[in-house]
Amino acid sequence: MARSRKSSYGRRPIVSVALASACACAAVALFPSEAWAGPGRFDLGFDGEAPVLLAPSPTNNNLSVAGAGFKVRFGDQLRLRHGIVLTPEIGYAYDHIFTSAPAIAVQGTNEIATGDWNMNRFFGGLRLGFGRWVVPTVYAHAGYAFRSISGPGNTNPQIFGESGFTFDTGIALEIHVARHLSFGPHAEYVFVSNSDGPAQSSPQWLAFGAHIDFLF
Repeated sequence: MARSRKSSYGRRPIVSVALASACACAAVALFPSEAWAGPGRFDLGFDGEAPVLLAPSPTNNNLSVAGAGFKVRFGDQLRLRHGIVLTPEIGYAYDHIFTSAPAIAVQGTNEIATGDWNMNRFFGGLRLGFGRWVVPTVYAHAGYAFRSISGPGNTNPQIFGESGFTFDTGIALEIHVARHLSFGPHAEYVFVSNSDGPAQSSPQWLAFGAHIDFLF
């Protein structure tokens, strides 16, 4: 729980983001402007999900393994020929990890910290899918995140008040049930950099959930 103030980003697992970006660039390169099948459609998406904390250790930080969260996404869905669906988008995400006990001593100090973790993210990214009615999709986002601690008895909020770079990458299944409506499951990996502490304290989690998209 004790953190050094020295800035340290550590190693960032960026392979998935690079792969998703490469796929998107390849799609644009292989299918130029004359290959577009039609104009873009505004995509408003809502995600509900359950984050499963991977790091830092839930046990050592007095946290539950799982929590709850949501995302709101805005994008422009572009349909290319050959069933390719490209959606640049921006959005906001909130993930909440519950505390597992009323209080915990901060290792190496005389301080006590307690409370739930609140993780907020603003992001921009890209979704790449293939199909018409059932569309397997990969996606990646990058942006800025900030974190805080909440709950009664919180005596040291600055321990959790870190902010920095964030990215996520995931897979989804889009099921189009109507012209203006689609839904499906998704799973993703999320990383938030701890800009003011050791790299091993950077939050990382998996998120599993479902989403619904309205197309206009």
